[in-house]
Amino acid sequence: MTATTRDLAHLPLGTRVFVDTIIFDLYFRSKSTTCTAFINRIAKREVYAYVNTQILSDLLHKLMLAEAVNKGYITRRSASKLKNKLSSNRSVASNLTDYQQQFEDILALGIKVLRISQKTLVETKRERTQYGLMTGDSLHLGTMNRHSTPIDNIVTHDSDFAHVPNLNIWTPMDVIS
Repeated sequence: MTATTRDLAHLPLGTRVFVDTIIFDLYFRSKSTTCTAFINRIAKREVYAYVNTQILSDLLHKLMLAEAVNKGYITRRSASKLKNKLSSNRSVASNLTDYQQQFEDILALGIKVLRISQKTLVETKRERTQYGLMTGDSLHLGTMNRHSTPIDNIVTHDSDFAHVPNLNIWTPMDVIS
């Protein structure tokens, strides 16, 4: 059985879901009212959200880049552009503070964080080779599969999971480009 893609707006009450970084990114950039409603549902404990440490690291990175763009330090969300800016002017880092508060606000929602262990890093070779996934996606699927009660729902706007059998993909259908 292949993956099933469903509208995130119809996610049932009480569902356990793994949340991909892109969902938080769409929320913070106001690119989807469905993502905003979903984040609010997490806060109200209507759904149970899980992430792994890589999701949190990626989110922190994206939020910092977005703030640097919003404050005019760089013209587009590019890690190399921000790195160059920080290299030439280290004081810029002290002016980037909003991203940290946004990040901590997400942590305060009560999202459960799944650890990526050394064992998981090795064992997710299976997901990479079996499903042709990049390392990040294989770590997401691997932490979902290896949770004490495996998680078979993912909230994402990434089509790379579409060919993974028995996976329920919940995606916002209202993303603004």
